[in-house]
Order: sequence, then structure tokens, then C-alpha cells
Amino acid sequence: MLNNKDKDIFKEEIGFVPPGVLIADNFGEEFQKNIAEYHHQIWAEGVIPLKYRYMIALATAIFDNNEKRARLEMTKAIKEGATREELLEVIKQQIWMKGAPTIVQVAPLIEMLNKKLGK
Repeated sequence: MLNNKDKDIFKEEIGFVPPGVLIADNFGEEFQKNIAEYHHQIWAEGVIPLKYRYMIALATAIFDNNEKRARLEMTKAIKEGATREELLEVIKQQIWMKGAPTIVQVAPLIEMLNKKLGK
């Protein structure tokens, strides 16, 4: 099971313990440790700035039709300095990649973006 120190590290870094890390203990302590370490490796500062990695994650969430995750990734991207224009460009790209019906899918994200960063 994830100890309190590890939970505190997640809370300090991103504000919460990722659900995948929390439930990983169902597969054993070693598995959870590996998932937690992998999460830290992926989301630590790297060659690609964190803002852009969050925008990549936003694009994959939109493509997967995962609104909950898209909202989370958009919030993290904004926190890292993503602009309205950058986020709209990511959304437009996904509309191109998935097709016009995606416009309906992303409508709640546009509303969220307008509330957070204005129109």
C-alpha cells in the first residue's frame, strides 16, 4: 500500500494521488510502487516542457472521448501556462483527426476554457 510519504509527494507535486496509483495496490505493493515510480518518471521535468506534455495528454483524452480526463489535463495545462489559443489549437487538431462529430464532444471543454480563460 502507498505510504503517507508517497501520498504527500503526489499531493505536493500535482495536488492529488492519481487514481491509477491508488488502485494499483490491488495488484500488490510492488506493482503499486512500479506504477508510482513510472508516474514520477513520466511527469517529472524533462526535455519537453510540462505544459506541452499536458497538452499532448489533453489531445489523447479528447481522441479517447474521455471528457473527465480531458478536463483534468486542460486544467493542468492552464496551470503550467497554456494559453487559450494553444488549447484551442489542440482541440481543433483533434477535430481534424477524429472528424466533425468531435465538435459536439468538445463543446463542454470549450465552455470550460471560456470560463477559465475568457473568450
